[in-house]
Amino acid sequence: MTELRQFDQGLSREMRALAEALRGLFVGLRISERRYAARRRYDSSTISRYLGGRRLPPWEFVLNLLHDVAEERGTVPTAETTEMLRSLHLAALEAGRSPTHRVQLLEQRLALADEQARRVATRERWLEDTLRDREHRIRDLQMQFRELQASISLDPGPPVDDGDADGMDRSAERARLCAEIRQLKEELAQARALHRQAEERCDQLERQLAEAETEDGPHEDGPGGLTAVGPVGGDESALRNVIHGDVVYNISSTETGIDERFVDSMTVQLLIEGRMMSNGLLLDPTTVVTTWSAIGPPDTAKPVAVVANNKRVDATVVEWLPSEDRTHPEAFPRLAVLRLASPVAAFVPAVDIDVQPSPGSRLLVSGYGRSDHAGGRYSCLLEVKGRTGSWVRVEGELVSGLGGAPAFHVGTGALAGLVSSRFRDAPKGLLAPAESFRDLTTVSWPA
Repeated sequence: MTELRQFDQGLSREMRALAEALRGLFVGLRISERRYAARRRYDSSTISRYLGGRRLPPWEFVLNLLHDVAEERGTVPTAETTEMLRSLHLAALEAGRSPTHRVQLLEQRLALADEQARRVATRERWLEDTLRDREHRIRDLQMQFRELQASISLDPGPPVDDGDADGMDRSAERARLCAEIRQLKEELAQARALHRQAEERCDQLERQLAEAETEDGPHEDGPGGLTAVGPVGGDESALRNVIHGDVVYNISSTETGIDERFVDSMTVQLLIEGRMMSNGLLLDPTTVVTTWSAIGPPDTAKPVAVVANNKRVDATVVEWLPSEDRTHPEAFPRLAVLRLASPVAAFVPAVDIDVQPSPGSRLLVSGYGRSDHAGGRYSCLLEVKGRTGSWVRVEGELVSGLGGAPAFHVGTGALAGLVSSRFRDAPKGLLAPAESFRDLTTVSWPA
């Protein structure tokens, strides 16, 4: 591992504190700056400037480094360490005087405000659901009490102690529920007020950020170290992402870098016995990659047809991965390659691989969900939570039928993986990571 350069003279206290913290993390990787730059697709000189305090890194770089070091140590980042680094990063941003620093500071504040707004909104929804449940229980008790009164008036009969005890129990439960409802209504009013304040804060920061971006102009680095250039003779509000030396797709300059239409163009519909069952990734006009969950394991797989660009074409499975122990339930990564009988597209954009999406990354999925979505196009954002073995854990609005759908990083447009499974009792699931595509032998993929 190469030695880190000494700090420059005249470095501000805030920048030095952040750089020292980043250096302390980086040493834990036990690799050179050049090797880490290759791993994360940054320029090595950019890494050197970040660690030397000569340039303020984006928060995404800090977070990626934290998670990379934690993975090297076999641990997970603690909330205390994350907040400490966030405080150092915010302090360095506040101490900066350039327009770029102001933009990054506002982006950080907007991210924190958005997180607060989402947290309060979740609390608000829980309170609303709980309140409805308690009110429904009150109505049930009232109905039972009326039914009991009606039965007594029709047939008084001899007095029954158990009946009196039962009525007392209902009265006590009703009183308890009434008190709980009053408390829930108070908490709900507070949550709604906090939600309004959080949304107003987000709106205010968005306006400030828009003004700062207008004053700032173009940034030096594109996300993840990718080169970004303006479109030729087109709308300057859009960007084109340059990968492998070719312009392969357009991305927006908004927070979500990946264009949903691009995701749609790469996602195809899979039919089994004439019914829409799942999705796949269109790699080229005659090749689709999907998961076992989309078409079933090798021993039970049925004939598959692919629908893309409103064209239906029969497909044949030409490769299973893994090639051995294919029916084992824990087999990894459980991919299948389909070869189409005829092309379904004249041109398919190229994509890059997100080798290891870091926790907190957001992924865009657009596929053909089943359930109450009636088989129509369905898109959602997923958040990367971590790894379970080699699988990528995600959480979001996963629905039935999204198996095999590709998930793309919203910032870089890189392919993160394919939806492999979802939990029935929670909005969580697993992705077969895109890096496993390199083990396929029937398709060409960047090394």
